[in-house]
Amino acid sequence: MRGPGALSGVVAGYFLAVVLAAAPLEAQAPRVLSLEEALELARQNNPLLRQAMNELELTPAGMRAAWGAFLPRLDLGMRTNVNLNRRLQAEDNFGNPIVNPNVEWVTASGSGQDISARFSLFEGGRRFHDRGAERARGIARERGVEAEMTNTWGRVATSFYETIRQSDLLELEMTILAGKRLDLESTRRLFELAVASRVDVLAAELEVQRQERAVRQAENDHAKAVLALRAEIVAPDMGEFTTRGSAPEPFDPAALDEVALIGRALEQSPLIQQNRAQVDVSRASLSAVRSARLPTISLTTAFFQNANALEYAATFQPFSSDSRYASASLSLSLPVFTGFSAERDIADAQVALANAEEVVRQTRLEIERDVRSRLIDLRGAWDSYRLAERSSEIAEERLRLAREEYRLTTVTFSDLQLAIEGAANERRTAIDARYEFVAAHIALEQVVGGPLDGDTPLP
Repeated sequence: MRGPGALSGVVAGYFLAVVLAAAPLEAQAPRVLSLEEALELARQNNPLLRQAMNELELTPAGMRAAWGAFLPRLDLGMRTNVNLNRRLQAEDNFGNPIVNPNVEWVTASGSGQDISARFSLFEGGRRFHDRGAERARGIARERGVEAEMTNTWGRVATSFYETIRQSDLLELEMTILAGKRLDLESTRRLFELAVASRVDVLAAELEVQRQERAVRQAENDHAKAVLALRAEIVAPDMGEFTTRGSAPEPFDPAALDEVALIGRALEQSPLIQQNRAQVDVSRASLSAVRSARLPTISLTTAFFQNANALEYAATFQPFSSDSRYASASLSLSLPVFTGFSAERDIADAQVALANAEEVVRQTRLEIERDVRSRLIDLRGAWDSYRLAERSSEIAEERLRLAREEYRLTTVTFSDLQLAIEGAANERRTAIDARYEFVAAHIALEQVVGGPLDGDTPLP
């Protein structure tokens, strides 16, 4: 007979075995991904969004360069040289050439350093216009990030809810399979009671087989939806995962004001704000080009020091003091004739500005069209959802009555199968209608650039 110590050792060993057996199962459990986590992964990994965010780093450098144009330009130069000279001719006291009585190589060397500063006092306002253009470019980059982020969130949210839809459809197919298995058992009992025929039993078995194939197909569709979501969040190294969540409850879009939505879209859409910033860039660039016709005034100062000697004595002397001098100059330059290049540059800038304004106008027309079109889609999806839900309720009630009558042998097995298929199809349609409403909701919010009056599927 075992003692208490042996018994406790057995119990401890049993629990240890249970823990070790359950550990691999827990380690293999797929990660459950929420919509917020999917959006965060896409924000970190999506290549298009990362490209747009990388361009934001150009803004500080551009603004520093624009401000640096107001500062003097400093240049520091250092040089050294060696000169070799061998002259066969010389000159007399009157400058006439004569034969050099002493032909030999003469070597001389020199070193020098200089520092100069150039400050533009007036450039026709070009530096101010360049700074305004650079500021507008920074705003355009920020709006580009917002536009790409809105598009990315829309794609990720649509793909995420597609996985939820496929999960709901898979759950529905499994529920239908469980019901058909119960129908098979009922048919077998009725066959044993000589109420149903062997044909009914075979038909019930065939329906179970068909529904098992439908379950396999639903599993494949769900796996492909998860794969599509993985591509959107760009997480190839992440292990197996599944999704968690539920679709937002559809709402009646009749209360949405079409004119107000168009106004919001035109005002806060990142795309149109980006295009407006491009207009500002083009306008500032045109002003900068026009300033080339104005005179420029600049101040230049310089300090030089040199050293010269025979042979190689003055080479590589960085701080020589043999000769030092400084200079300062004030210059005025007026462009009189530039070969019509200024006129060409101004014409290019004017066309660029006109095209940028046309892009804004075209974007406004497209946004207005998209808001109206997607609002029509949202209203149509709402009507389809209501009708599908009502049809599903009717089909479910019909199926419930058909099952009761089949158990009472008042309807045939074929009639029961028609009721089952009708209810299954209506439930599939209802699930699809719910998620089509969600997709239409997301598409409209992408155009508007923000949430609607109802619950938003986007963060």
